[in-house]
Amino acid sequence: MLEFKSPTLQDYDKFAPFFYDEGELSCEMNFISLYVWQKVYENKFYLDDKTLIFKSVMDDECVFSVPYGDLEYGMSLIFSYCKQNSIKPNLWASQGKRLNNLLKIYNCFEVLPDRDSFDYIYNRQDLAELSGKKYHSKRNHISAFSKKYDWRYETLTRENLCDFLSFADKWYADKGEAEDAGLTAEHQALREILTAEPDLKIKGGMIKIGDKTVAATFGSPINYYTFDVHFEKADVDFSTAYSVINREFALRELSEYKYINREDDLGLEGLRKAKLSYKPELLLEKYSLVYKGE
Repeated sequence: MLEFKSPTLQDYDKFAPFFYDEGELSCEMNFISLYVWQKVYENKFYLDDKTLIFKSVMDDECVFSVPYGDLEYGMSLIFSYCKQNSIKPNLWASQGKRLNNLLKIYNCFEVLPDRDSFDYIYNRQDLAELSGKKYHSKRNHISAFSKKYDWRYETLTRENLCDFLSFADKWYADKGEAEDAGLTAEHQALREILTAEPDLKIKGGMIKIGDKTVAATFGSPINYYTFDVHFEKADVDFSTAYSVINREFALRELSEYKYINREDDLGLEGLRKAKLSYKPELLLEKYSLVYKGE
């Protein structure tokens, strides 16, 4: 029987070859995303020299990733595990070659789109330059912020990490994390990741006015050409700093990447409107694959 394990920060290098080789754009192709949400979704993994499989719990039901690596071998392991445990081999997937290959081989799944989980994928150059009429309002926000405040951008380093963490601590406290298990899990994982010893290829930055941090962001690569933004927050009293940190981070830190994945909108109307306002290159579709039998 498959033995699924909880991911630790020392597992980063084990997953990266599978994620990079697949060349997909989903934030689920990112170790840190899986690690951050492991307590919320009970994310666990199985790994051998041929396949990588994730198992999660969503809406009280067990679901599996479409296997990485050897697809048919991985699916045979999932089918066997589910039979032994009397559960359905339901899957979750994003659009891409793994899903396409799966559907060519297996016709036993009902494919249901999950709009609230679609990832927003942007051209890095668009976010860094904000050129053209479609970004007129964003440039105005930054211009107004610059006229009102003498701000500066700082790259996240070990030397200013305490400032970043203090800002995050206050942001989560102000959002009422004590009453929100998801926020608590996200906050705890963020602290673990940013203070970790393993090299997780993290990049981050802050907007400061004097000694005060008013916005902060960090992320990590999905593959050689796509970067995933895990965290982007601004002080409630400096809401237009979102436009500033978004542009500065893309401009100063991410020039080696073609795409930026800013993850999903959770079905929140305000967040959806904000993400759409940056004119994504692609809405990366996500699906539930419900097993309907042979």
